[in-house]
Amino acid sequence: MNLPLCVWYAVGEFAVPKLTAQESAAFIMLAATILVFRTFRERFLLVWSLGWLAYGVSQWFSANPAAFATAPELEAISQSAFVLAVCLFGASILLYSHAEKHILPLFIITGSVMTFAVARLLYWPDEILLRVPLEIAYRVLAVGAAIQLIRYRWGRLEIGPWLLGLSLLFLHLDWAPLTGWVPGGVFLMADLLLGVSMLFLVFDDSRARTERLAVIDSLTTAIARTQQHGPMMQSALEELKKVVNAKGAWFRPVDSEQTAAITNHVGVSSEFLKGANLIHLDEAVQKALAKQEPTVVKATAMMPSVKAYLDDEKLEHIVLVPLHGKKGAVGTMALGKAHAYSYSPEEMDFLHTAASQVGIAAENLRLLEQVLRSQRQWMNTFDSIQDAILAHDAEFVITKANEALLQHLGLAPADVMGNPCEDALPHAFAKWTGCPYCSRGDVDFVEGPDPCFGGYSMVSTSSYSEQGGKQKGTIHVIRDTTDRRSAEERYRLLFEQVQQGVFVATPEGKLLDCNDAFVQMLGYETREELMALNINSEVYVSAEQREAFRKEIDAHNFVRNFEVTLKRKDGAQLTAAESSFATRDGAGKVERYQGFLLDMTEKKRVEDEMRRRNRELNALNAMAVIATQSFDLDEILNLTLRQVISLFGAETGSIYLSDADETTFRRRAGWGQRTEQRAGFNAVEFPNGFGDLVMRSRTEVLTAEFLPHLPPLVADFVKADGPGSWIWVLLWSKDSPIGIMGISSLEARTYSSNDENMMVAVGRQLATTIEKVRLYEETCKAYEDLRKTQEQLLQSEKMSAVGQLIAGVAHELNNPLTAILGYAQLLESEGLNDRATDFVRKLFKQAQRTHRVVQNLLSFARQRKPQKTDVDIRKIVDETLALRDYDLKVNNIVLERETMVDAPSVTADPHQLEQVFLNIINNAVDAILEGGKGGKLKVRIHSADGQVRVEFLDSGVGIKDPNRIFDPFYTTKSVGKGTGLGLSICYGIIKEHGGDITAHNRAEGGACVEVKLPASGHVIEAEPVTMVTRREMAIEGRVLLLEDEEAVLEFERDVLVGAGAQVVALMSVDEAKSRLRAETFDAVIMNGRMPGGWSAQDAHRWIGVACPGLEKKLLFTFSNVAEADVKNYLQSNGVPSLVKPFEVVDLISQARRLLQKTQAAIAN
Repeated sequence: MNLPLCVWYAVGEFAVPKLTAQESAAFIMLAATILVFRTFRERFLLVWSLGWLAYGVSQWFSANPAAFATAPELEAISQSAFVLAVCLFGASILLYSHAEKHILPLFIITGSVMTFAVARLLYWPDEILLRVPLEIAYRVLAVGAAIQLIRYRWGRLEIGPWLLGLSLLFLHLDWAPLTGWVPGGVFLMADLLLGVSMLFLVFDDSRARTERLAVIDSLTTAIARTQQHGPMMQSALEELKKVVNAKGAWFRPVDSEQTAAITNHVGVSSEFLKGANLIHLDEAVQKALAKQEPTVVKATAMMPSVKAYLDDEKLEHIVLVPLHGKKGAVGTMALGKAHAYSYSPEEMDFLHTAASQVGIAAENLRLLEQVLRSQRQWMNTFDSIQDAILAHDAEFVITKANEALLQHLGLAPADVMGNPCEDALPHAFAKWTGCPYCSRGDVDFVEGPDPCFGGYSMVSTSSYSEQGGKQKGTIHVIRDTTDRRSAEERYRLLFEQVQQGVFVATPEGKLLDCNDAFVQMLGYETREELMALNINSEVYVSAEQREAFRKEIDAHNFVRNFEVTLKRKDGAQLTAAESSFATRDGAGKVERYQGFLLDMTEKKRVEDEMRRRNRELNALNAMAVIATQSFDLDEILNLTLRQVISLFGAETGSIYLSDADETTFRRRAGWGQRTEQRAGFNAVEFPNGFGDLVMRSRTEVLTAEFLPHLPPLVADFVKADGPGSWIWVLLWSKDSPIGIMGISSLEARTYSSNDENMMVAVGRQLATTIEKVRLYEETCKAYEDLRKTQEQLLQSEKMSAVGQLIAGVAHELNNPLTAILGYAQLLESEGLNDRATDFVRKLFKQAQRTHRVVQNLLSFARQRKPQKTDVDIRKIVDETLALRDYDLKVNNIVLERETMVDAPSVTADPHQLEQVFLNIINNAVDAILEGGKGGKLKVRIHSADGQVRVEFLDSGVGIKDPNRIFDPFYTTKSVGKGTGLGLSICYGIIKEHGGDITAHNRAEGGACVEVKLPASGHVIEAEPVTMVTRREMAIEGRVLLLEDEEAVLEFERDVLVGAGAQVVALMSVDEAKSRLRAETFDAVIMNGRMPGGWSAQDAHRWIGVACPGLEKKLLFTFSNVAEADVKNYLQSNGVPSLVKPFEVVDLISQARRLLQKTQAAIAN
C-alpha cells in the first residue's frame, strides 16, 4: 500500500469531522445557494445563505445530544443557532417579497427568543413548560414568513412558494414529545425541499424576467416597423395581455372632456365596450389615474353601475397603466384579470417601463401624423388659392407652381417644376427674359397688362430664403384683374347713368362726388353748383334726422331705406330713402359717406292713399265680420261706431234708430264725451222727417252744405256736437230712413269725397245689417210663438190622454161602487143590531166618499167648454183637496183649513177653478217635499173688498224668483218634472175670470199663493144633509135587466126582486135581443155602453123597431156621465138614465115610474 496515501486517509479520518445526513444537506444547500448568488446577485440569496450556515451549525452541535448533559452551553448554542437560522430564512423571504419594513421587528423578536432559549438552558434546564413557548415562538416566525411569501406570490400557477412555505414549517428543534415519533428521513427530505424550493423561486423569477425582456424587445420591434398609431397600440395590448396573463385589455386615448371612446381592445366583448367608457368616470379609477403610475383597482371598489359591466365580463380587477409621452399624457391602458393576483414591484416596474415606451412611441407617431397632415393641409391650401403662384430660384428655375397656374398653362407639374421660366411660361403677349414678372422692377405690387396670359393682372412679389441664409428665390402671386377692371368700368357707367341719386360726402357735409340724377333730383343745373353747398345745412332739412342718421351709422356702419327730408333749389321739400355706408380710416374714424337717394315723394303719397284704402277695407271687413258673427244689435252698433270713429280719427259719434212710427229716433250707440245739447237728444222726434230735398233725393250723407235745406229741428240735431267738424249718414231701408249715424271732431276739417263715399258704404252695410237683425228677431219671435203653441198643444193632448185614462178608471170603479152602495142600503133595511147598523152606515159613508173622489176626477178630466155659473168656492177647494188627500197623508203634510162660514159665491167655471187650485196645491206639495217629508199646508178662504180670496200657504223652500213665476215656460223644477206652463195657464184662467193671482215668499219661510175672484153678491146655503130613507116596496111587472158586470147585475136584480118585480137578468146582447123578440116585458133596464158596440142610441132604436112601445119603458145606466151627443139624444127622446154609483132608492124610483107607465097603459 502506498504510505503517503495511507497517512492521508489516517489524517483525514481524524481531522475531518463526521457529518450526519441533515448536516450534510444543510451545507450542500449552503453551497448551492452561494453558487446561485454568484449568478443572480440578489440580496435575499445572501441572507438565505447565512440562514443555511446558521442551520448547519445548529445541526452540527445537536449531533451529539449526550454532551448536552455535561455541557448545556452546547445545547444553548445549538438552539440559538436554530432560532437565528429561522430568523434569517424569514428575513430572506421578507427581502424577496419586498417587505423590508418587517425585518427589524423580526430581528428584535428573534433576539428575544434566542435570549430566552439560552436563559432557559442555563438556568432552568429541567423546566419542560418553558420549552413550549420556545417551540411556539420560532414556529410563529416560520408561519409569518410562509404567509408573507404566499401572499406575495398569490395568483400564480407555480409550486415554489407553496413548497417553500410548507418546508419552512418543518424546521424544528429535536424534542422527544414532538419529534420523537417522526422518522428522521422526513425531516431530511423537508430540509432538501426547503433549499430546492428557493431555487425554484429564483429560476421562476429569472424566466419571468426573460419573458418581460422579450416583450420589451417585441414592443420595440413593433414600434420600429409600424408607422401608424392604431396597429402599434393593438400589438402592444396583445403582448402585454399575454405576459400579464390578463383576460382582456383596452386602450383609451386622453380626452380633456372625458368623452373619448376606446380605440383599441383585445379579449373583451362588444357588450362590454358599450359601457366601458363609464369605467374611466368612476371615482376610484380617477383617483388611481391621478397617481400617474400602474395601479390595481378592484371591481368591488367601483360604482355599482361600473361593477356590473366588470361582473358581466367576469373581471375581478383591472390594472390601470397611464401612458405618458414627453409632452404629457397620451392615454390609459387597462388590463383586466378574472381572479385575484398579487403584483410584484418588478411586474409593476415592467408595466411602467412598457407604458413609457409605448407612450413615447404613440406620441411620436401622433406628431408624425400631425406633420404629415400639416404638410398635406399646406399643399391643399397652396393649391386651393385661386391666384396663380409662381416660385423660382435665383437662376429663374421654377421650384413651385400651384394648381391655378398649372391650369392656366395646361401642363402637368413635372413639365413645369425644375424648368426655366423662359421654357415653361408663354411669350405670346410680351417680350421678356429671365422671369416675366421680375422684369417689371423691384416693386412689391404691380398692376398692368399681363405679359404671359394677356389681360390685366396684379402681381405681388416677395423673396424667400431657408434657415435664415442668403436669398434663395422669389415668389410671385399673380391675380387676374381683367374682370375687375371691366366691372369697374361698368360700375362707372352705372354711377353716371343710374336714375337714383348717388353721392359721396364727408361727415362735415362737403359733397365729394355725385351723379347727374342727384343734381336733377334737387333741382340744380350743374354738378359744380350743388357740390359748392354744405349738404348738412343746405340740403338736409331736419337736424334730428341727421343726428339719427349718424347714430345709426355709428351703430351699424350703414343705413338702409333711411327716410330723410331734402330741400330742393326752389325751396320745395321732398322725401327720399337713403341707403348709404361709411368708409373709415385705420383709426376707425369716418372719412366719408357713400350711398343712394331715392325720391319717395310720389311713392309715399301713393302708399298713404293705399294705407287709407286698406284701413277703409279693413274697417268694412271688420264690420262685416261683426255683422255675420253676432245678432246682438247693440253690440253691432257699438262696434261699428268704434270702427268708424277710429277710421276717421273722430272724437265722438252716435247712432240713432227709428221706432215703429218712423218719426221717433232713439240713441242706440254712442262714443266719446257728449255735449249738453247732444245729451238732450237721447230720443228725438222728427214730425216732418228730414226735409223734402233729403227725402226726394234719398240723400245719404249730411254735411254743412245741407243745413239750409234741413228742418230746424234736424239742423239743431246734427249740429249738437259742437262747433267742430261733423258728418252724418242716413241709414235707408227701402223708401224711408231707419236710422242715422254721425261722427264729429273738435278740430275743423273738410271731409273729402272719398270720406263721404266711405261713410255711404258703411251706412249701407249697417242698414243692411240692421234689417237682417230685425228680420232675425222677428223670425225668433215667430219661432218662439210657434214653440209656445206647440207646447200648449202638447199639454192639451196630455190632458186629453189623462182624461181618457181617468174616464176608464172611473168606469171600472163605478160598477163595484154601485154594488157596494146598493148592498149597504139593502143591509140597512134588514133589521140589524145597532153595532152592525153603525158599521153599515160607515161603509156607506166611505163608499160615498169614494164616489165623490171618482166624480171629481171625472169632472177634472172631462173636456168641456167653459160654463160660468154661481159656484161655492169652498166646495171646489174641498173637492180639489180630496184629490191630493192621500199624498198629503203619506208625506206627513198637515192640512189646515180656515174657511169663513158665509163665503159669497163667485161666477166661474168650476172645472177651470178646480184645475187652478190643483196646480197650486201640486206646486206647494213639491216645494214642501224638497226639504224632506213633513210640513204644513194651510188653505184660507175669506172675502174682502168685494172679492173672494183663497190663500195657499206652504212651509216649503220658497220661490226663487216670484216675479217670473207666472211667465210661460219658466220652471224651477228639474228636467222632466215641469214644463213651465202650469201657473202660466192658471194665470190666464184667473185673469179671464176677472180676478188676480199673486205669489210671494213668507217671512217665516215658505211661499204664499193668493187667488182673488170677484164675488157674485149672494151666499150659497149649505146643502141639507139628506138621510137615507128605507126603500119602498110593492112594484109589479116583468123587467129585463142587461149589464156587462156580474156584480152590478146581481145587485140590481136583488133590489128589483126585493121590491116585488119579476126580473130576467142577462149579460149578453144577443141573448137579450132573442128574449125581447120571444117574450113580453114591462120594462127594460140596461147598461148604456154594452160590449160589442151596442150603444144607447142603437139599443133605443132597435127596441123601438123590434118591440114597439117598449122604447118608452127603457132605463139606461152609465158608469160615468154620458157624452154630450148621447145625453142630448136621451133628453130629446125622453129616455131616463142613472149614473153609477146610484142609490137603491133611485133605482126603485125609476123602476116604479117605468112600471107605472105600463099599468097606466093597460088601464087605458
